Amino acid sequence: MMKGHGKKIESHGAVLLVSIGTTQTEGRAVIDSCVKKIQTSYPKAEVAYSFTSEPVRLVLREQNEYIQGPLAAITSLLDKGHSQVVVQPLFITSGARYHELYPIITTLNELAGAHGAVGFDGILISSSLLMNPEDYVETAKAIESIYSPKAKDEAVVLVSPTAEGGAEPALCQLQMILDDICQGGQIIIGTVNGYPDFEKVKNRLSHIGAKKVKLVPLTIVPGIHAWIELSGDANNQSWQKRLESIGCSVTVETKGLGEYDQIMELFMDRLKRTAESHNFLK
Repeated sequence: MMKGHGKKIESHGAVLLVSIGTTQTEGRAVIDSCVKKIQTSYPKAEVAYSFTSEPVRLVLREQNEYIQGPLAAITSLLDKGHSQVVVQPLFITSGARYHELYPIITTLNELAGAHGAVGFDGILISSSLLMNPEDYVETAKAIESIYSPKAKDEAVVLVSPTAEGGAEPALCQLQMILDDICQGGQIIIGTVNGYPDFEKVKNRLSHIGAKKVKLVPLTIVPGIHAWIELSGDANNQSWQKRLESIGCSVTVETKGLGEYDQIMELFMDRLKRTAESHNFLK
């Protein structure tokens, strides 16, 4: 006969990274790098990651790799005995994908507490890259340090390759702060399916007299859609081809924002801020 009630694991909390997901080697390297940074900062915590995109998860499953969605990943961490979980989204804005996490976390938190149905302390959701007013300034300064054009006839265009889900005002606010920091308006934000669109970017390039343009995927974890929209050979409407058709000399940056330490350190700051707010990850 079994005696006692068993012993819970000793837990110092867990961190769950959440990204849209990617099948690309470069994108997976970003996630792996972020996992290692968190493990270094919180060596006693368990670090896991999940993908929100079901199509990406299905492709990976066909390759015999099973990546969980956010709900399954959170409940797996709770099932292991972690009583404190911090969810860190690898998103630029707090758009639709960010808010899709809220129902999952708030519902599970209703089960938390000493007398809750599950009995864990709680789940915290950290902020995206852009949320608080100071986040925009920090991000703009990081972008300027990475991409600042060297000549007056050059411009850098950061293109969001997927819709931000109603978060375009955040991108416009970031643009305004970039304009304050980078005199000359040579760092420009555009979106594929939102605002500001290609025509707005084209008009701005014309206004500042830019002849040389560097296209940059405005994404943390680069995926195949970024390359298709920016420079895909089979895509006659790629931004590269459209800009070349109006006389611009175009190069395409192969790195996403998440491949730069300046940006990853900002996410680490977000995680630290959130964990310390409730004394998690001790």
